[in-house]
Amino acid sequence: MPRKQPSLLQRAFNVAWYATAGVKRHFQAARRSRLTAGWTQRMTGGDANQVIYRDHETLRQRSREQSINNPYIKRFHRLLKQNVVGPRGIQLQSKAKTPAGEPDKRAQQKIERAWRRFCRKGQFDVTGRYSFVTFLNLWLETLARDGEVMVRMVRGFPNQWGFALQILECDRLDLNYNDLLPNGNRVRMGVEIDDWERPVAYYLLRDHPGDTQQRPPARGRHLRVPASELLHTFESWRPHQARGFTWAHASMLELHHIGEYRLAEMIAAEHGAKLTGFFEQDAEWTEPPDQGDDVEIEEEIEAGTAKILPYGLKFTPYKSDHPATNFAPFIKQGLRGTAAGLGPSYNRLAHDLEGVSFSSLRSGELDERDFYKCVQQFVISELLDFVFEGWLEMAMLSSAVRLPFASLERYLEVQWQPRGWDWVDPAKDAKAATESIANRTKTRSYYIRQAGEDPEEVFEEMAREEEALRKRGLSVSTDPPTESPNEQEDDEERNAA
Repeated sequence: MPRKQPSLLQRAFNVAWYATAGVKRHFQAARRSRLTAGWTQRMTGGDANQVIYRDHETLRQRSREQSINNPYIKRFHRLLKQNVVGPRGIQLQSKAKTPAGEPDKRAQQKIERAWRRFCRKGQFDVTGRYSFVTFLNLWLETLARDGEVMVRMVRGFPNQWGFALQILECDRLDLNYNDLLPNGNRVRMGVEIDDWERPVAYYLLRDHPGDTQQRPPARGRHLRVPASELLHTFESWRPHQARGFTWAHASMLELHHIGEYRLAEMIAAEHGAKLTGFFEQDAEWTEPPDQGDDVEIEEEIEAGTAKILPYGLKFTPYKSDHPATNFAPFIKQGLRGTAAGLGPSYNRLAHDLEGVSFSSLRSGELDERDFYKCVQQFVISELLDFVFEGWLEMAMLSSAVRLPFASLERYLEVQWQPRGWDWVDPAKDAKAATESIANRTKTRSYYIRQAGEDPEEVFEEMAREEEALRKRGLSVSTDPPTESPNEQEDDEERNAA
Protein backbone atom coordinates (compact mmCIF):
# COMPACT_ATOMS: atom_id res chain seq x y z
CA MET A 1 0.00 0.00 0.00
CA PRO A 2 1.61 3.33 -1.04
CA ARG A 3 2.40 5.71 1.74
CA LYS A 4 0.25 8.86 1.87
CA GLN A 5 2.15 11.99 0.85
CA PRO A 6 2.16 14.89 3.37
CA SER A 7 0.12 17.97 2.52
CA LEU A 8 1.66 21.30 1.51
CA LEU A 9 0.98 22.73 4.98
CA GLN A 10 2.60 19.71 6.65
CA ARG A 11 5.68 20.00 4.45
CA ALA A 12 6.03 23.68 5.31
CA PHE A 13 5.77 22.85 9.00
CA ASN A 14 8.42 20.16 8.66
CA VAL A 15 10.81 22.58 6.92
CA ALA A 16 10.32 25.19 9.63
CA TRP A 17 10.72 22.64 12.40
CA TYR A 18 13.91 21.16 11.00
CA ALA A 19 15.32 24.65 10.43
CA THR A 20 14.83 25.59 14.08
CA ALA A 21 15.94 22.17 15.30
CA GLY A 22 19.23 22.50 13.43
CA VAL A 23 20.23 25.78 15.05
CA LYS A 24 22.14 24.00 17.79
CA ARG A 25 22.91 20.30 17.86
CA HIS A 26 22.87 18.66 21.26
CA PHE A 27 24.80 15.63 19.95
CA GLN A 28 28.35 16.81 19.31
CA ALA A 29 29.04 13.72 17.19
CA ALA A 30 26.35 14.92 14.74
CA ARG A 31 27.85 18.39 14.18
CA ARG A 32 28.82 19.27 10.63
CA SER A 33 31.81 21.53 10.30
CA ARG A 34 35.12 21.70 8.53
CA LEU A 35 36.54 19.41 11.23
CA THR A 36 34.00 16.70 10.41
CA ALA A 37 33.80 17.19 6.65
CA GLY A 38 35.77 14.01 5.91
CA TRP A 39 33.57 12.07 8.31
CA THR A 40 30.42 13.37 6.60
CA GLN A 41 31.68 12.25 3.21
CA ARG A 42 32.05 8.68 4.47
CA MET A 43 28.44 8.52 5.69
CA THR A 44 25.96 6.37 3.82
CA GLY A 45 22.21 6.06 4.00
CA GLY A 46 21.98 2.73 2.19
CA ASP A 47 20.65 -0.41 3.81
CA ALA A 48 22.99 -3.17 4.94
CA ASN A 49 22.80 -5.06 1.65
CA GLN A 50 23.74 -2.03 -0.46
CA VAL A 51 26.73 -1.29 1.76
CA ILE A 52 27.88 -4.92 1.67
CA TYR A 53 27.28 -5.34 -2.07
CA ARG A 54 29.56 -2.45 -3.05
CA ASP A 55 32.61 -3.72 -1.17
CA HIS A 56 31.94 -7.43 -0.68
CA GLU A 57 34.27 -8.86 -3.30
CA THR A 58 37.13 -6.46 -2.52
CA LEU A 59 36.91 -7.20 1.21
CA ARG A 60 36.88 -10.94 0.65
CA GLN A 61 39.85 -11.00 -1.72
CA ARG A 62 41.93 -8.69 0.47
CA SER A 63 41.12 -10.79 3.51
CA ARG A 64 42.28 -13.91 1.71
CA GLU A 65 45.51 -12.19 0.69
CA GLN A 66 46.12 -11.16 4.30
CA SER A 67 45.43 -14.70 5.52
CA ILE A 68 48.26 -15.91 3.29
CA ASN A 69 50.86 -13.18 3.80
CA ASN A 70 50.12 -11.49 7.12
CA PRO A 71 51.45 -13.36 10.18
CA TYR A 72 49.02 -11.69 12.58
CA ILE A 73 45.92 -12.68 10.60
CA LYS A 74 47.34 -16.19 10.41
CA ARG A 75 47.82 -16.08 14.18
CA PHE A 76 44.21 -14.88 14.63
CA HIS A 77 42.86 -17.86 12.68
CA ARG A 78 45.03 -20.28 14.66
CA LEU A 79 43.88 -18.80 17.97
CA LEU A 80 40.26 -19.27 16.88
CA LYS A 81 40.80 -22.91 15.99
CA GLN A 82 42.83 -23.66 19.11
CA ASN A 83 40.43 -22.04 21.56
CA VAL A 84 37.02 -22.54 19.95
CA VAL A 85 37.39 -26.02 18.44
CA GLY A 86 40.34 -27.34 20.42
CA PRO A 87 42.15 -30.66 19.97
CA ARG A 88 39.00 -32.84 20.37
CA GLY A 89 36.32 -30.58 18.98
CA ILE A 90 33.02 -29.72 20.66
CA GLN A 91 31.85 -32.93 22.32
CA LEU A 92 28.32 -34.30 22.07
CA GLN A 93 26.54 -35.36 25.26
CA SER A 94 23.19 -37.02 24.65
CA LYS A 95 20.41 -36.13 27.09
CA ALA A 96 17.84 -38.60 25.76
CA LYS A 97 15.06 -39.41 28.22
CA THR A 98 12.51 -42.14 28.74
CA PRO A 99 8.77 -41.40 28.37
CA ALA A 100 8.75 -40.95 32.18
CA GLY A 101 11.32 -38.16 31.92
CA GLU A 102 14.24 -40.15 33.36
CA PRO A 103 17.67 -40.30 31.63
CA ASP A 104 17.65 -43.07 29.02
CA LYS A 105 21.18 -44.45 29.49
CA ARG A 106 20.80 -47.08 26.81
CA ALA A 107 19.71 -44.59 24.15
CA GLN A 108 22.35 -42.08 25.21
CA GLN A 109 25.14 -44.63 24.79
CA LYS A 110 23.83 -45.70 21.37
CA ILE A 111 23.62 -42.13 20.10
CA GLU A 112 27.02 -41.08 21.41
CA ARG A 113 28.79 -44.19 20.07
CA ALA A 114 27.19 -43.77 16.65
CA TRP A 115 28.04 -40.05 16.57
CA ARG A 116 31.70 -40.77 17.36
CA ARG A 117 31.85 -43.24 14.47
CA PHE A 118 30.20 -40.74 12.14
CA CYS A 119 32.76 -38.07 13.11
CA ARG A 120 35.68 -40.10 11.80
CA LYS A 121 37.53 -39.14 8.64
CA GLY A 122 35.90 -40.66 5.60
CA GLN A 123 32.39 -40.57 7.05
CA PHE A 124 31.65 -37.00 8.05
CA ASP A 125 31.77 -35.15 4.71
CA VAL A 126 31.10 -35.99 1.09
CA THR A 127 34.76 -35.79 0.03
CA GLY A 128 36.00 -38.15 2.75
CA ARG A 129 38.86 -35.74 3.53
CA TYR A 130 37.70 -34.34 6.84
CA SER A 131 36.94 -35.61 10.28
CA PHE A 132 34.60 -33.75 12.61
CA VAL A 133 37.48 -31.73 14.11
CA THR A 134 39.19 -30.84 10.83
CA PHE A 135 35.84 -29.94 9.28
CA LEU A 136 35.08 -27.57 12.18
CA ASN A 137 38.52 -25.99 11.84
CA LEU A 138 37.99 -25.37 8.12
CA TRP A 139 34.44 -24.10 8.69
CA LEU A 140 35.54 -21.64 11.38
CA GLU A 141 38.56 -20.32 9.47
CA THR A 142 36.47 -19.85 6.32
CA LEU A 143 33.81 -18.01 8.31
CA ALA A 144 36.35 -15.65 9.91
CA ARG A 145 38.31 -15.07 6.70
CA ASP A 146 35.45 -14.67 4.20
CA GLY A 147 32.77 -13.55 6.64
CA GLU A 148 30.38 -16.30 5.57
CA VAL A 149 30.40 -20.02 4.85
CA MET A 150 27.91 -22.56 3.50
CA VAL A 151 27.33 -26.17 4.53
CA ARG A 152 25.03 -28.39 2.51
CA MET A 153 23.40 -31.25 4.40
CA VAL A 154 23.21 -34.12 1.93
CA ARG A 155 20.41 -36.49 2.94
CA GLY A 156 20.40 -39.87 1.24
CA PHE A 157 24.18 -39.87 0.77
CA PRO A 158 25.51 -43.38 -0.04
CA ASN A 159 27.10 -44.22 3.31
CA GLN A 160 26.07 -46.07 6.47
CA TRP A 161 24.22 -43.08 7.86
CA GLY A 162 22.53 -41.83 4.71
CA PHE A 163 23.86 -38.40 5.60
CA ALA A 164 27.00 -36.31 4.99
CA LEU A 165 28.08 -32.68 4.84
CA GLN A 166 29.51 -30.58 2.03
CA ILE A 167 31.35 -27.34 2.81
CA LEU A 168 31.12 -24.61 0.16
CA GLU A 169 32.82 -21.26 -0.30
CA CYS A 170 30.41 -18.37 -0.71
CA ASP A 171 31.94 -17.55 -4.10
CA ARG A 172 29.39 -20.10 -5.31
CA LEU A 173 26.53 -17.91 -4.01
CA ASP A 174 25.95 -15.53 -6.92
CA LEU A 175 26.63 -12.04 -5.58
CA ASN A 176 25.31 -10.33 -8.71
CA TYR A 177 21.99 -12.14 -8.89
CA ASN A 178 19.34 -9.71 -7.60
CA ASP A 179 15.76 -10.10 -8.77
CA LEU A 180 12.06 -9.76 -7.92
CA LEU A 181 10.45 -13.16 -8.57
CA PRO A 182 6.90 -13.70 -9.89
CA ASN A 183 5.81 -15.30 -6.59
CA GLY A 184 6.65 -12.07 -4.73
CA ASN A 185 9.92 -13.32 -3.24
CA ARG A 186 13.08 -11.26 -3.68
CA VAL A 187 16.60 -12.42 -4.47
CA ARG A 188 19.32 -10.44 -2.77
CA MET A 189 22.88 -11.31 -3.75
CA GLY A 190 21.86 -14.90 -4.53
CA VAL A 191 19.62 -15.39 -1.46
CA GLU A 192 15.90 -15.81 -2.07
CA ILE A 193 13.82 -14.37 0.79
CA ASP A 194 10.08 -14.11 1.43
CA ASP A 195 8.06 -11.14 2.71
CA TRP A 196 9.38 -11.77 6.22
CA GLU A 197 12.97 -11.77 4.89
CA ARG A 198 13.28 -15.43 5.79
CA PRO A 199 15.67 -17.34 3.49
CA VAL A 200 13.75 -19.66 1.17
CA ALA A 201 16.47 -20.84 -1.21
CA TYR A 202 20.01 -20.14 -2.37
CA TYR A 203 21.11 -19.70 -5.99
CA LEU A 204 24.49 -21.37 -6.38
CA LEU A 205 26.74 -21.18 -9.40
CA ARG A 206 27.27 -24.67 -10.75
CA ASP A 207 31.04 -24.26 -10.51
CA HIS A 208 33.33 -22.05 -8.48
CA PRO A 209 33.84 -18.84 -10.51
CA GLY A 210 37.59 -19.16 -10.04
CA ASP A 211 37.75 -22.72 -11.38
CA THR A 212 39.60 -22.90 -14.70
CA GLN A 213 37.74 -26.09 -15.70
CA GLN A 214 34.17 -24.87 -15.97
CA ARG A 215 31.62 -27.52 -16.87
CA PRO A 216 29.05 -26.73 -19.58
CA PRO A 217 25.81 -25.40 -18.04
CA ALA A 218 23.28 -28.18 -17.52
CA ARG A 219 19.98 -26.36 -17.15
CA GLY A 220 20.68 -22.72 -16.56
CA ARG A 221 23.44 -20.91 -14.78
CA HIS A 222 22.21 -21.49 -11.22
CA LEU A 223 21.46 -24.41 -8.98
CA ARG A 224 18.56 -23.56 -6.65
CA VAL A 225 19.08 -25.19 -3.24
CA PRO A 226 16.25 -25.00 -0.66
CA ALA A 227 17.12 -23.36 2.65
CA SER A 228 16.24 -26.60 4.46
CA GLU A 229 19.27 -28.26 2.82
CA LEU A 230 21.84 -25.51 3.17
CA LEU A 231 23.22 -23.64 6.18
CA HIS A 232 24.42 -20.17 5.23
CA THR A 233 26.25 -18.73 8.24
CA PHE A 234 27.51 -15.21 8.87
CA GLU A 235 27.72 -12.85 11.83
CA SER A 236 24.89 -10.33 11.64
CA TRP A 237 25.81 -6.65 11.61
CA ARG A 238 22.52 -4.93 10.80
CA PRO A 239 18.89 -6.03 10.34
CA HIS A 240 17.76 -7.02 6.81
CA GLN A 241 21.27 -8.33 6.07
CA ALA A 242 21.50 -11.13 3.49
CA ARG A 243 25.27 -11.66 3.23
CA GLY A 244 28.25 -11.42 5.57
CA PHE A 245 31.73 -9.90 5.40
CA THR A 246 35.14 -10.74 6.84
CA TRP A 247 35.69 -10.57 10.60
CA ALA A 248 38.93 -8.68 9.97
CA HIS A 249 37.23 -5.75 8.20
CA ALA A 250 38.05 -3.24 10.98
CA SER A 251 41.70 -4.34 11.28
CA MET A 252 42.84 -5.13 7.75
CA LEU A 253 43.77 -1.59 6.71
CA GLU A 254 45.86 -1.05 9.82
CA LEU A 255 47.50 -4.45 9.40
CA HIS A 256 48.28 -3.66 5.78
CA HIS A 257 50.09 -0.45 6.72
CA ILE A 258 51.90 -2.20 9.57
CA GLY A 259 53.06 -4.87 7.14
CA GLU A 260 54.28 -2.32 4.60
CA TYR A 261 56.11 -0.40 7.33
CA ARG A 262 57.75 -3.54 8.69
CA LEU A 263 58.87 -4.54 5.20
CA ALA A 264 60.33 -1.10 4.49
CA GLU A 265 62.20 -1.05 7.80
CA MET A 266 63.57 -4.55 7.27
CA ILE A 267 64.81 -3.74 3.76
CA ALA A 268 66.36 -0.48 4.94
CA ALA A 269 68.06 -2.26 7.86
CA GLU A 270 69.31 -5.00 5.54
CA HIS A 271 70.78 -2.47 3.10
CA GLY A 272 72.36 -0.59 6.00
CA ALA A 273 74.01 -3.78 7.22
CA LYS A 274 75.30 -4.72 3.77
CA LEU A 275 76.40 -1.28 2.56
CA THR A 276 79.43 0.04 4.48
CA GLY A 277 80.06 3.25 2.52
CA PHE A 278 80.91 4.95 -0.79
CA PHE A 279 84.08 5.77 -2.71
CA GLU A 280 83.97 9.40 -3.89
CA GLN A 281 86.16 10.49 -6.79
CA ASP A 282 87.57 14.02 -7.06
CA ALA A 283 86.40 15.50 -10.37
CA GLU A 284 89.43 17.86 -10.56
CA TRP A 285 92.00 15.18 -9.82
CA THR A 286 94.56 14.42 -12.53
CA GLU A 287 95.89 10.91 -12.58
CA PRO A 288 99.71 10.65 -12.03
CA PRO A 289 101.64 9.40 -15.05
CA ASP A 290 102.80 6.22 -13.28
CA GLN A 291 99.21 5.06 -12.50
CA GLY A 292 97.45 2.74 -14.87
CA ASP A 293 94.06 3.39 -16.35
CA ASP A 294 92.37 0.75 -14.15
CA VAL A 295 92.79 1.19 -10.43
CA GLU A 296 91.75 -1.80 -8.31
CA ILE A 297 90.35 -1.09 -4.85
CA GLU A 298 91.09 -3.74 -2.26
CA GLU A 299 87.86 -4.44 -0.39
CA GLU A 300 88.95 -7.55 1.51
CA ILE A 301 89.63 -6.56 5.09
CA GLU A 302 91.37 -8.55 7.81
CA ALA A 303 91.44 -7.76 11.51
CA GLY A 304 94.07 -5.21 12.55
CA THR A 305 94.85 -4.00 9.02
CA ALA A 306 94.75 -0.57 7.36
CA LYS A 307 94.31 0.29 3.71
CA ILE A 308 95.60 3.04 1.44
CA LEU A 309 93.13 4.37 -1.10
CA PRO A 310 94.31 5.21 -4.62
CA TYR A 311 94.90 8.87 -5.48
CA GLY A 312 91.72 10.83 -6.10
CA LEU A 313 89.40 8.56 -4.08
CA LYS A 314 87.84 9.28 -0.73
CA PHE A 315 85.86 6.79 1.35
CA THR A 316 82.65 8.03 3.00
CA PRO A 317 81.04 5.66 5.52
CA TYR A 318 77.31 5.01 5.17
CA LYS A 319 75.43 5.43 8.42
CA SER A 320 72.00 3.82 8.65
CA ASP A 321 69.52 4.60 11.43
CA HIS A 322 67.26 1.65 10.62
CA PRO A 323 65.45 0.16 12.34
CA ALA A 324 64.38 3.50 13.80
CA THR A 325 63.91 3.96 17.52
CA ASN A 326 60.17 4.37 17.09
CA PHE A 327 59.85 1.06 15.23
CA ALA A 328 58.85 -1.11 18.20
CA PRO A 329 56.40 1.41 19.78
CA PHE A 330 54.72 1.99 16.42
CA ILE A 331 54.28 -1.72 15.79
CA LYS A 332 52.96 -2.29 19.31
CA GLN A 333 50.39 0.49 19.11
CA GLY A 334 49.23 -0.67 15.71
CA LEU A 335 48.81 -4.24 16.90
CA ARG A 336 46.83 -3.09 19.94
CA GLY A 337 44.30 -1.48 17.63
CA THR A 338 44.33 -4.57 15.44
CA ALA A 339 43.65 -6.86 18.41
CA ALA A 340 40.76 -4.63 19.49
CA GLY A 341 39.17 -5.12 16.07
CA LEU A 342 39.75 -8.89 15.92
CA GLY A 343 38.88 -10.04 19.45
CA PRO A 344 41.90 -11.78 21.05
CA SER A 345 44.11 -9.85 23.45
CA TYR A 346 47.13 -7.99 22.12
CA ASN A 347 49.51 -10.15 24.17
CA ARG A 348 48.21 -13.37 22.61
CA LEU A 349 47.93 -11.99 19.08
CA ALA A 350 51.43 -10.50 19.07
CA HIS A 351 53.11 -13.20 21.21
CA ASP A 352 54.22 -10.38 23.51
CA LEU A 353 54.27 -11.11 27.26
CA GLU A 354 56.89 -8.47 28.03
CA GLY A 355 55.99 -6.45 31.11
CA VAL A 356 52.84 -8.47 31.86
CA SER A 357 52.04 -9.04 35.54
CA PHE A 358 50.17 -12.05 36.86
CA SER A 359 47.04 -10.03 37.70
CA SER A 360 46.89 -8.30 34.31
CA LEU A 361 47.51 -11.58 32.53
CA ARG A 362 44.66 -13.25 34.43
CA SER A 363 42.30 -10.36 33.76
CA GLY A 364 43.14 -10.45 30.06
CA GLU A 365 42.68 -14.23 29.98
CA LEU A 366 39.18 -13.96 31.44
CA ASP A 367 38.11 -11.38 28.89
CA GLU A 368 39.62 -13.31 25.98
CA ARG A 369 38.07 -16.59 27.06
CA ASP A 370 34.66 -14.95 27.20
CA PHE A 371 35.19 -14.02 23.55
CA TYR A 372 35.99 -17.63 22.66
CA LYS A 373 33.01 -18.90 24.67
CA CYS A 374 30.72 -16.62 22.66
CA VAL A 375 32.16 -18.01 19.43
CA GLN A 376 31.72 -21.56 20.72
CA GLN A 377 28.02 -20.95 21.33
CA PHE A 378 27.78 -19.37 17.88
CA VAL A 379 29.18 -22.57 16.34
CA ILE A 380 26.72 -24.68 18.33
CA SER A 381 23.62 -22.67 17.47
CA GLU A 382 24.52 -21.99 13.83
CA LEU A 383 25.91 -25.40 12.82
CA LEU A 384 26.02 -28.27 15.29
CA ASP A 385 22.38 -28.27 16.41
CA PHE A 386 21.16 -28.44 12.80
CA VAL A 387 23.75 -31.05 11.78
CA PHE A 388 22.95 -33.35 14.69
CA GLU A 389 19.21 -33.17 14.08
CA GLY A 390 19.61 -34.00 10.38
CA TRP A 391 22.12 -36.78 11.10
CA LEU A 392 20.05 -38.49 13.80
CA GLU A 393 16.91 -38.40 11.69
CA MET A 394 18.64 -40.05 8.72
CA ALA A 395 20.64 -42.46 10.93
CA MET A 396 17.42 -43.74 12.52
CA LEU A 397 15.66 -44.03 9.15
CA SER A 398 18.61 -46.01 7.74
CA SER A 399 18.75 -48.22 10.91
CA ALA A 400 22.33 -47.11 11.61
CA VAL A 401 20.98 -46.11 15.03
CA ARG A 402 18.39 -48.67 16.13
CA LEU A 403 15.91 -46.59 18.09
CA PRO A 404 12.15 -46.12 17.56
CA PHE A 405 11.68 -43.28 15.08
CA ALA A 406 8.38 -42.30 16.74
CA SER A 407 10.41 -41.13 19.78
CA LEU A 408 12.75 -38.94 17.73
CA GLU A 409 11.92 -35.79 19.70
CA ARG A 410 13.09 -37.36 22.96
CA TYR A 411 16.41 -38.38 21.40
CA LEU A 412 17.17 -34.92 20.01
CA GLU A 413 17.92 -33.56 23.48
CA VAL A 414 21.70 -32.95 23.58
CA GLN A 415 24.27 -30.82 25.31
CA TRP A 416 27.41 -29.69 23.54
CA GLN A 417 30.56 -29.55 25.64
CA PRO A 418 33.22 -27.19 24.23
CA ARG A 419 36.85 -27.36 25.26
CA GLY A 420 37.98 -25.90 28.60
CA TRP A 421 41.19 -24.20 29.71
CA ASP A 422 43.76 -24.67 32.45
CA TRP A 423 44.85 -21.77 34.63
CA VAL A 424 48.36 -20.43 35.05
CA ASP A 425 48.09 -20.95 38.84
CA PRO A 426 46.20 -24.26 39.21
CA ALA A 427 46.93 -24.60 42.96
CA LYS A 428 44.96 -21.48 43.88
CA ASP A 429 42.13 -22.35 41.51
CA ALA A 430 41.92 -25.91 42.85
CA LYS A 431 41.73 -24.56 46.38
CA ALA A 432 38.97 -22.10 45.41
CA ALA A 433 37.06 -24.91 43.68
CA THR A 434 37.35 -27.13 46.76
CA GLU A 435 35.97 -24.36 48.97
CA SER A 436 33.10 -23.64 46.56
CA ILE A 437 32.13 -27.33 46.49
CA ALA A 438 32.35 -27.54 50.29
CA ASN A 439 30.18 -24.41 50.63
CA ARG A 440 27.77 -25.82 48.02
CA THR A 441 27.90 -22.66 45.94
CA LYS A 442 29.07 -24.72 42.93
CA THR A 443 29.11 -28.38 42.02
CA ARG A 444 31.74 -30.86 40.93
CA SER A 445 29.91 -31.17 37.62
CA TYR A 446 30.32 -27.44 37.03
CA TYR A 447 34.09 -27.58 37.38
CA ILE A 448 34.29 -30.74 35.27
CA ARG A 449 32.35 -29.01 32.49
CA GLN A 450 34.63 -25.97 32.79
CA ALA A 451 37.54 -28.29 31.99
CA GLY A 452 35.74 -29.49 28.86
CA GLU A 453 34.86 -32.95 30.21
CA ASP A 454 31.57 -34.84 30.56
CA PRO A 455 30.67 -35.21 34.26
CA GLU A 456 28.93 -38.55 33.70
CA GLU A 457 31.98 -40.03 32.01
CA VAL A 458 34.29 -38.68 34.73
CA PHE A 459 32.13 -40.14 37.52
CA GLU A 460 31.97 -43.51 35.77
CA GLU A 461 35.74 -43.51 35.32
CA MET A 462 36.22 -42.64 39.00
CA ALA A 463 33.92 -45.53 40.02
CA ARG A 464 35.84 -47.98 37.82
CA GLU A 465 39.13 -46.74 39.18
CA GLU A 466 38.04 -47.11 42.82
CA GLU A 467 36.69 -50.61 42.13
CA ALA A 468 40.01 -51.59 40.53
CA LEU A 469 41.90 -50.24 43.58
CA ARG A 470 39.68 -52.19 45.97
CA LYS A 471 40.29 -55.42 44.05
CA ARG A 472 44.03 -54.90 44.48
CA GLY A 473 43.73 -54.08 48.16
CA LEU A 474 44.81 -50.48 47.72
CA SER A 475 43.44 -47.45 49.55
CA VAL A 476 40.74 -45.46 47.77
CA SER A 477 40.81 -42.49 50.15
CA THR A 478 41.24 -39.13 48.42
CA ASP A 479 41.56 -37.12 51.66
CA PRO A 480 44.89 -35.29 52.06
CA PRO A 481 47.30 -36.95 54.54
CA THR A 482 47.13 -35.55 58.06
CA GLU A 483 50.25 -34.15 59.70
CA SER A 484 51.56 -35.33 63.05
CA PRO A 485 51.82 -32.78 65.93
CA ASN A 486 55.61 -32.65 65.49
CA GLU A 487 55.23 -31.89 61.77
CA GLN A 488 52.69 -29.17 62.54
CA GLU A 489 55.10 -27.55 65.03
CA ASP A 490 57.90 -27.68 62.44
CA ASP A 491 55.61 -25.99 59.88
CA GLU A 492 54.71 -23.24 62.35
CA GLU A 493 58.38 -22.61 63.12
CA ARG A 494 59.22 -22.41 59.40
CA ASN A 495 56.34 -20.00 58.79
CA ALA A 496 57.40 -17.82 61.72
CA ALA A 497 60.97 -17.72 60.39
